[in-house]
Amino acid sequence: MGLNSKAFTVDGKTYTAGIENGQVQEIILIDGGVDVNNVSINPGSNLFKELSENQAVLDAISVDTTGTTGNVNTPVLADKEILDKKYQNNVNSEKNKDKTVDDTSEEVISFATENKDNKNNKKETFRYPYDIDINQDHLKIVQYKYERSEINSSKPTSSVVSDKNKPFGEYGGGVILPMPKVSDSNGAEWGKSDLNVFGIGALGIAGSLIKDFNEDKAVGANLFGEFADRIGSTKGVLDDEAAEGNRLRQIIAGKLNQTEQGIKNTALAGLGIGAQQLSKLAGINISADEVLARTTGKILNPNAELLFQGPVLRDFGFKFLMIARSQKEGEEIRKIIRFFKAGGAPRYLGGPALLGTPNIFQLKYMRDKSTELETVNKFNEMALRTITVDYAPDGFWSAYQDSQPVAVVMSLQFSELRPLYSSDHEETSDSSVGY
Repeated sequence: MGLNSKAFTVDGKTYTAGIENGQVQEIILIDGGVDVNNVSINPGSNLFKELSENQAVLDAISVDTTGTTGNVNTPVLADKEILDKKYQNNVNSEKNKDKTVDDTSEEVISFATENKDNKNNKKETFRYPYDIDINQDHLKIVQYKYERSEINSSKPTSSVVSDKNKPFGEYGGGVILPMPKVSDSNGAEWGKSDLNVFGIGALGIAGSLIKDFNEDKAVGANLFGEFADRIGSTKGVLDDEAAEGNRLRQIIAGKLNQTEQGIKNTALAGLGIGAQQLSKLAGINISADEVLARTTGKILNPNAELLFQGPVLRDFGFKFLMIARSQKEGEEIRKIIRFFKAGGAPRYLGGPALLGTPNIFQLKYMRDKSTELETVNKFNEMALRTITVDYAPDGFWSAYQDSQPVAVVMSLQFSELRPLYSSDHEETSDSSVGY
């Protein structure tokens, strides 16, 4: 059980010592005038050593160990690890209690008013650090209720959104955060395409029909009917292994304008595929390439090519270390975490049938209230896929007296709702890096 020494004064300042198990655990400055910075005296300082030898401290040690004063002449200090831990906890607690930060910044408070739909919507704007300078580069994140504008929203911004300040539904508040590690990755989906000789033949048939269509030689159902008839006849040949050397090679070779040797190779390819089909009927899994390789030392030419397969949706990950320097800042950190957790969660609509889509987010790299940075990438509207919060990033629990963690690491993983097109980049200013 610990106790505190009587208050004692040295050089006009008043102190008290914390005693436990007959050892000095801490020395606290309880009245130091207007220049007080920390309530706890650093145990590694000469001042701590001097104060620990004060008679009031010695009497407290004597009472703790013998029950009466006057029996201890030399102070006994706790282990260095205990002294340092006590000191750090006291320093953190004092910072958390008394540090003042600017909570009246008009620029921060007016941040949300630039949203046109916010006139009657008193959603809060959160920020970290609490006294962040809005005129410096920062990341601005606002939240909106998700609403579909039309069935097909996978189009450039200019054709989807007429009011970029209101990309979807009701405004849901905002957050200002310091600039994170900035990077972006743009691309398109490309994939390998293989096509054997018979596929090329079918493609030749389709290609000639498409050409006729473009030249108005065939239109509508007649075009597709002819294509289906031709492909159907080719498939029939594939199913008839006895005719591989006749009709099949004539159809395919004619489309490929092959030489006599090319016609023979086409026939071999057809026989290989025919053998593959027959092996399947017998319950044996032998590929056409295996048949041809073992009998002729050849395989089907895959005619490999890399082809465009579609756009990709970009992902962005951000990580923020947030250290609470005051109780107010600790409260703000908790509000920011809840802002993202609630916004990224699906909405329960009161019944078992349907759920509402989570809110969506609009991100911008900004300088002051209205200037979007041109030197880094821009964003489409985003879905928050995951939020991960580490409340003990140092590997052990460390908190203030109100149990607010000293530090938390918040990780956000966003994905854009629609792909990027060349027109998106072209619509940005010439000085911008685009999206």
